[in-house]
Amino acid sequence: MSSRQTLDPIPEETAQLRGPLLRHRPFLILWLVQTLSQTSQNAVNFGLLVLVQGVVERTGTVPANTAVGLAVLSFSLPAVLVSPLSGVVADRFDRRRLLIVTNLLRGVAVIGLLFVESRWNPLVSLATIYALAFASGTVGQFFGPALWSMVPTVVPNGRLVQANALFNLTFTASQLAGFAVVGPLLVKLVGVRAVLGATVALFALGGVLSVALPRSAQAGTRRPTGLRSAARGVVREMVEGLRLAGGRRTLRKAIVYLAVATATYLVIAALGPGYVTQVLELAKEDIAYLVLPAGLGVVVGTLVVDPVTRRLGIERTADAALAVGGLLLVALASLPDLFATPRGELLAAIVLAAALGMADGLVRAPAQALLQQEAPEEARGRVFAVFFTVSNSVAFLPVFGAGALADAFGVTTVLLGLGCVLAGAGIWQVIARRRSG
Repeated sequence: MSSRQTLDPIPEETAQLRGPLLRHRPFLILWLVQTLSQTSQNAVNFGLLVLVQGVVERTGTVPANTAVGLAVLSFSLPAVLVSPLSGVVADRFDRRRLLIVTNLLRGVAVIGLLFVESRWNPLVSLATIYALAFASGTVGQFFGPALWSMVPTVVPNGRLVQANALFNLTFTASQLAGFAVVGPLLVKLVGVRAVLGATVALFALGGVLSVALPRSAQAGTRRPTGLRSAARGVVREMVEGLRLAGGRRTLRKAIVYLAVATATYLVIAALGPGYVTQVLELAKEDIAYLVLPAGLGVVVGTLVVDPVTRRLGIERTADAALAVGGLLLVALASLPDLFATPRGELLAAIVLAAALGMADGLVRAPAQALLQQEAPEEARGRVFAVFFTVSNSVAFLPVFGAGALADAFGVTTVLLGLGCVLAGAGIWQVIARRRSG
């Protein structure tokens, strides 16, 4: 596919599939696999924290914050270590089979957690939990590139943005359901082991559903002929993926936009409690005033992104949304200077949070569509692996840096600086595209 096709608005006639996407059986199955798998994984991650907390409370051997932090590191570190290899695997083998295997193996890892006994030595219990969390996280990294690379095979090009919007909405909902809502609620009602047992069944169901997906066109085109040659081939293909992602302007731009969106989200999440307490002068529990509108904004963004991209074009939509998101952050940082009353500040913050959520949705789905359209079928997994590697690597920066910068310079200063950078980058891209015609 030529790059020109990704720059212009998508004509209505190119959308071969009419009606709701979820009526299209292959897409429905892939969407169900995503929903079941990601909800289960987030519930497992929450369950891991509960298990670790339980061991610490019973024994007091390890400081609680340290033990929980190591648990988070155990299931998040594979995102950085394994992502490049996962792209090569997604391009070498049948992606449908990868979805089946990754779901089943994660279910097996959870079964292992069910056998961790309270009467074990606490250090042995923690080490076992960390090891199984790392194993589950590692296997899960092979799920993402395979899943996202399959989207173009079950959706006509004219509906890619809409499909990605729905997948992003489902991803957000699965995080909330598995880690923030359903997981905690079910743990209170039936206990952590019952929740983990339920995730085993959901992983198995996701694997069974994956059987009905179409076989990847590139499956079987590459086969390692020996251990040494296979290793050299894997390294070569990872390098090829990096060169492809970095050598094409559209792919490079899409990866940067997605990484920026992820980093911005994490910065705002890290600074949210401080913003609520220091700027809005509310209790930290009142962060719901910002989280809920932002979530609704994401929903609205996913609903309108398809018609917007059809009118403006994919790249133009992403550029404009990035610029607007930056300006919204500038406005959020400037609230103390714009409103004289706390009520006015709060109402404005709610509106701005909703608008920021909407802008996030208008950046992510178009950028993902660009990756899927521009990446060759035989290298799509590696391109997405580059994105996951960059995005996950960048994600560590806000976690460690945003709070320190806010402590040194103030929450509003950090938000103002970030907003100016994003707005400037988006406006620059809009102007550059206009000059180029």
